[in-house]
Amino acid sequence: MSIRLMKVALVALLSMLAISAWAEGSVARAQFATDVVDREPIDDIGDVVKVEYGAIQRVYFFTDLRDMSGSEVTHHWTLDGEDMADVSFEIGGDRWRVWSSKRLMPGFDGHWRVDVVRDGEVLESHSFHYVDDE
Repeated sequence: MSIRLMKVALVALLSMLAISAWAEGSVARAQFATDVVDREPIDDIGDVVKVEYGAIQRVYFFTDLRDMSGSEVTHHWTLDGEDMADVSFEIGGDRWRVWSSKRLMPGFDGHWRVDVVRDGEVLESHSFHYVDDE
């Protein structure tokens, strides 16, 4: 095989790998927040949320998705490994920001996790602990 032909084959292979990696898309940002305003989380609640008695708390999970246009992405919420909710989104552009939320009440304490899922594959997972100090 000539050197020129090998170079062409190598360029073609590298191009296919780059396109394949690009087609996979990515989660540019993901975080828990107390609210989302103008398509942006207003804060980052971290990994511990304390139970507030007499109130129902809402926790938002925000994701900034890149290069997934035409895909369906799901936020899969679990509490201590038990399925709690699936919230699915149709991704309509190369950069798409989506969020889902859960209402937390006393008795829902434990380890909460949200998996970002596309085509059955978990792209990323984030979690927090909902703790009852009383």
